[in-house]
Amino acid sequence: MTPQFTHDELRRIEEISQNASRPERGVMLDGWSVGLSPSKAKRSRCVNAFYPSVRPFETNLRETLALYQHVDLPCIFRLTPFVNDQTLDDRLAARGAPSFDRTAVQAMKLLPTFCLGNRNKNISIDVDIKTSTSPDAIGSIVQGLRGDTNDEITALVSRWKALPLALTSFTAVDRNSGARLAHVLTIRDGDVIGVFDVITSAAHRGRGLASRVLECALANAQVNGAQIAYLQVVESNPAKRVYERLGFRTVYHYWYRQLSDE
Repeated sequence: MTPQFTHDELRRIEEISQNASRPERGVMLDGWSVGLSPSKAKRSRCVNAFYPSVRPFETNLRETLALYQHVDLPCIFRLTPFVNDQTLDDRLAARGAPSFDRTAVQAMKLLPTFCLGNRNKNISIDVDIKTSTSPDAIGSIVQGLRGDTNDEITALVSRWKALPLALTSFTAVDRNSGARLAHVLTIRDGDVIGVFDVITSAAHRGRGLASRVLECALANAQVNGAQIAYLQVVESNPAKRVYERLGFRTVYHYWYRQLSDE
């Protein structure tokens, strides 16, 4: 059973996830952090209402829409338990903004017993786990496995380079062919490790490769002093069950609402 997290610990996880996803924080607009990155992840190109606003809601909304129109991105809001304005979700729904991508934030405490008996021994492919700390090299791996566009990967690598945090990439490589099969990125902030970009090549899914790589990443984090690990997974993603088998548990949810151009 995963130890319980306090409200303060959950708030810290949320703040640390923002550090990992949005080093530039975007534009601050009367308490709203407006992310304007063109990268693939919606977390880096959405609005988070962190602080109380003093101006009318409609004024802030009009200016926010204009910012997204200027950079040719959709206006997306991210709703979490830590949003300062508890009426925001209802206001956006009333304007016809649909809710989508309900996402579970999962976390686990990296206890000394982590990974004992967890290792997947049913992998039929002989693999090595290789690591990298170079944003450019990690970007090349992610693009090769996931198929990001050049613009998306350029924005992602630029964001990583702006981070004052430690990045470590773990990749399963076929010993015979040298092909990259699965990947996990960890971003460390103090004693907390964030798990991102868990990817398996389309031809090798369902073989336990991502689990093997993630186990190695978490074991490495624990050995080096990390105490908490977290990740974010869309509720409908079958990978959620994989994470839960490793010990992750859902600690809160967030979702998005997207406004049409006005």
